[in-house]
Amino acid sequence: MLRGAIIGLGNVAVNGHLPGWEGCERARIVAAADALEPRLVEARQRLPRAGLYTGVEALLASEPLDFLDICTPPGTHASLTLMALRRGLHVLCEKPLVLSPDELRLVRHAQAESGRVLHTVHNWLYAPIILKATDLIITGQIGTVRHIRWQVLRREPSVAVGLVLDSTEGAVPGNWRLDPTMAGGGILLDHGWHALYIILRWLGTDPKTIAASLEKRAHPEWPVEDTATVQLNFPEAVADIFLTWAASSRDNSAVIEGTRGVIRLEDGALILQSEGGEQRWTFEQPLSQGSHHPDWFSHVRNDFLREISDTERNGENLATASLCAQLLHLAKESHTGGGQHLAVSGQLKG
Repeated sequence: MLRGAIIGLGNVAVNGHLPGWEGCERARIVAAADALEPRLVEARQRLPRAGLYTGVEALLASEPLDFLDICTPPGTHASLTLMALRRGLHVLCEKPLVLSPDELRLVRHAQAESGRVLHTVHNWLYAPIILKATDLIITGQIGTVRHIRWQVLRREPSVAVGLVLDSTEGAVPGNWRLDPTMAGGGILLDHGWHALYIILRWLGTDPKTIAASLEKRAHPEWPVEDTATVQLNFPEAVADIFLTWAASSRDNSAVIEGTRGVIRLEDGALILQSEGGEQRWTFEQPLSQGSHHPDWFSHVRNDFLREISDTERNGENLATASLCAQLLHLAKESHTGGGQHLAVSGQLKG
């Protein structure tokens, strides 16, 4: 039985990760840390036998562990990952894994030196509607994919309470998704990571170029963008991504065009139009509903544990996360350069 600790007890940890670990026969959560003491008090009911700490260093000094499950804001991911790997612990980390190429180089070096698993939570891959679309693509139901359009509409960022920096009061409670230091950006980092790893799985190859434009359509006062438009050019396909926190409705949709058909993802419905006619599947939970999904996380958990036990690890998850980090960095560079197409080198992926 592997012993793990959760770092950060916000919404995603309490509503996604904790229930996702419950009943696991190969691992259990024996400790947790959070800087906000009221969260630790609330967690006591869920983790009655666990060690609870306000500091990560104190937790690591007191608890014999095999892994950390990092659920803190993105700005802390690299430092916590380095701390864990250098202590010989496996790491499961919420997306985005890191916020810059420099952070990526550091964590990849630490992972290689430690020989431990570094795994990012790519939970949307296990949404039932995404699983079905992936199966249709892999089994050739629409032929070779030529064009993907991915769209996420939101009225506002998801609620995320944590400590953010205020120019006059220092660290105060607030939504870290609007804090550039903690979030690394706006909707591009928040939803763009999901879009990228799903599109990479669907196309099964790396893009050649990327271009992006970031806007403040509805919230010019925010320090981060509320809208992002991204285009990826692959050897045989193009992917267009549109993400916004400035919409009048909440919705997820995608259109996947192939040489022999089209797949339409309409939030809670999937439509296949191919040579065999039209088929439709409906799903109980729309893709836009909620953001925690313990049932999706349980699949990620199993992937993580399987990689730990595998003596010949293929590193697929880390390679994908590394490419996502590079692509989001290039997207920001493209925006700064007026939306120009930038080459994707893949140097940080391997």
